[in-house]
Amino acid sequence: MIRNRLCLPALLAALFLIPLSAPGVSAAPAAKEPEIKLDAPPISKVLRIAVLPLVNATAEIDADKIMGDVLQERFAETDHDKFTFLLPSDVERVLSDANALDRAFQVTDRWSKNGGLDTTAVRGLDSLLVADAVLCIKITEWETKRAHNVSEGQSSTTIGLHFALFGIRDKKKMWTKEVREQRLAREIDVTNSSVGYDETGRIQTPGANEPPRVEAVASDLVREALKKFPNK
Repeated sequence: MIRNRLCLPALLAALFLIPLSAPGVSAAPAAKEPEIKLDAPPISKVLRIAVLPLVNATAEIDADKIMGDVLQERFAETDHDKFTFLLPSDVERVLSDANALDRAFQVTDRWSKNGGLDTTAVRGLDSLLVADAVLCIKITEWETKRAHNVSEGQSSTTIGLHFALFGIRDKKKMWTKEVREQRLAREIDVTNSSVGYDETGRIQTPGANEPPRVEAVASDLVREALKKFPNK
């Protein structure tokens, strides 16, 4: 009996010292932690575009102001997951505060004259404007013509625009587009008694044969230009 009591503790100790890999001894499988799958957030790159002050190459002094309102409306329709636009008025304000507005005019002046980018003037605008690219816009035509006589035909509105997008860091041209339209007013029916004209054919009815509104023509042109932006 005494011998059995002495052997029992030694036997238990020996059992605990047996390696788990020993023949005939199998280890209980470790409990697996539940696998957690994390959905990777989509990689989104929004192109931040600073629209530089417009180049008005026409005789219409209000053309750039009207275009500023048109651009704001049309840019609001673009995909905000792809593009954000800093309007010309905001660009002027930011650069004026930084005493760097002249650099924007140097960029647009060089581009307007030869289609190239002033790489010196554009350097650093990405930091000042928090932008990836600059958009240059030139108003090449802006004319309304009203026919005062039935023999002159229809009144018309003609607008031409030139766009160019440049990357600020790589200085490369990313996109360019030229659009133009001459839109005619509705033709006057001389047999219609609602439109009066004298014996010389001069139209007497106020508002008759008005040229199409410049805002409408410009708006449609910008929308057309931006359809495949920034692809050619």
